[in-house]
Amino acid sequence: MSSEKKGKISFFARLFICFAVISIVPVAILGTLTYTISSNISMGNVEYQSSKTVNNAAVSLEQTIGEYRSALSYFCEDDDTVQKIGAPAITQSDSTSLYQKMYILLAGKSTNVAMHLIKADGSFGISTSVIPEAYHVRNHGDWGIFREMNASYGTVLYSNHYVSQEGKNYCIAVGDSIRKDGQIIAYAVIDIPSDVFQTALDSVNVSLPVRYAVVDKNNYILYDEIFSGQNRIFMDTDFRNQMLQAGESKRFYLEKPKRIITWETTPGGYPLRVISSVPVELVVINSNYIMDTAIAVALGSIFLCVLISPMLVRSLTKPLNAIVRTMNKVQNGDTSARVDVRNDDEFGYIGRSLNSMLDRLNELFATNLEKQNRLRLAELKSLYSQINPHFLYNTLDSIKWLAKLNGVDDIVLIVSQLGKLLKNSIRNEKESVQISEEIGLVGSYLSIQKIRYDDKFDAVVQVDDDIMDCYVPKFIIQPIVENAIIHGIEDKIGKAHLVIRGWRQDDKIIFEVEDDGVGISEEKLSSIRRSARAKALDSDSIGIANVDKRIKLYYGEDFGLEIQSEENIGTVTRITMPFSTLPLGNENVEGSGND
Repeated sequence: MSSEKKGKISFFARLFICFAVISIVPVAILGTLTYTISSNISMGNVEYQSSKTVNNAAVSLEQTIGEYRSALSYFCEDDDTVQKIGAPAITQSDSTSLYQKMYILLAGKSTNVAMHLIKADGSFGISTSVIPEAYHVRNHGDWGIFREMNASYGTVLYSNHYVSQEGKNYCIAVGDSIRKDGQIIAYAVIDIPSDVFQTALDSVNVSLPVRYAVVDKNNYILYDEIFSGQNRIFMDTDFRNQMLQAGESKRFYLEKPKRIITWETTPGGYPLRVISSVPVELVVINSNYIMDTAIAVALGSIFLCVLISPMLVRSLTKPLNAIVRTMNKVQNGDTSARVDVRNDDEFGYIGRSLNSMLDRLNELFATNLEKQNRLRLAELKSLYSQINPHFLYNTLDSIKWLAKLNGVDDIVLIVSQLGKLLKNSIRNEKESVQISEEIGLVGSYLSIQKIRYDDKFDAVVQVDDDIMDCYVPKFIIQPIVENAIIHGIEDKIGKAHLVIRGWRQDDKIIFEVEDDGVGISEEKLSSIRRSARAKALDSDSIGIANVDKRIKLYYGEDFGLEIQSEENIGTVTRITMPFSTLPLGNENVEGSGND
């Protein structure tokens, strides 16, 4: 077996590969698209739910703090409270009454909430817990929350994250001053613990594994589930910078581990930022499940393809193999070989056509045996020269329909256009054709070349209607177009343009084939012109010289080709022929019969 045959891929193998590609590629593409789209949708859903959750959490926290502020404001404005705490000497009965009011205010709330009532002069103080050192008025009366209460009418919020003697973790304080005749006589402070924050934040969570952190306007951490274990009092600079860069989106991604960070500010007068953290692994898990499913389907498709495709391909190629075996026998001299035709499809048609042609071939052999040896050999060569294109045309027609059935549109187009060119070449007794037919053949050739060069060039055909019925020698334009593509457009970098023009000029027909390809150097152009004059054809100018020679043989030396070219600019080839509405010679213009 020659190296050329070894390098060929059999039709069976190509068909099997097509089945494999058709089975696997769509699944792979669909799986990838599904994975990507699902990931984007899942990520969008998580982002939306995260933003919605943190918004609701901020509202819930504001409502919770607002309840404490309202209760404390009512307590401080109560006339009985003002009267008792404003007395010069607070009796045990008044102290007990104030205790009761404080416990009633805190009823139904967290048991860890602490409330403190302190006279402005520091002479009296009671608490539901233990009054912290920071609330000793005589030492800190102009500091911290006292400074805020001194400067404000009504309740104030003060970031006061500390751990009490009982080990309770407090986040923020709500304070209000008690005034009598415009003067501050006492202070009331409620310390809100972290479990109140946790309850308020968790009350809005639906399905996401959210962690929260709450910071004040100075980035002081009041409540923390995100930075736990880092012993931070304030948010670090990198985290704050990422929040600033996120801007109005109020969302960014944090790596290691990857999380979606979203935040919202409470709507009250004392802004607190509620920050949420949701792990992205939820999206990854869902996407990985989809990818695993796609991979499983792809593997299943491969298995089915390997299992079923060989049998299916063999059934499809069996008649083709029978035809090939018969053709090999005929090629080796056994003209009695015939195809066993049992199919009614395209392969059956090819087999019957081959059998019919072999029958005709044998008949011609028998007839020509009576003739002289030289005439017999000439007739056989002529017969073979006709049979081979006829058979190839019929085969191309069958392949075209097979490709159309399999949806391979590029092959359908190439085979159809090549069939047109071949069909015209079979009618070799015709010396001339109408321009409309010649232009049609050029169109077929251009269709094939556009597929081959992947639309590397645009082609425009501009031929006047008044010359379409005129006759010219066949295959007079196509070689010029071919020369423009191969020697002008093929080596050009980028998109090229090809224009084919035809018009009548007095008693002449003019055709121009213009391209903006690489052009021809002056030296090469001179060589082509010398070759044409000397009728010595080299490989690069054989098509041009052939056309020029045929025109001059038909019409004389006044007609032919003229080439104008400039390197790196393009080439214009002009064809000049006489205007004629009659065919050349006495050719059979009706065609050659069966094709």
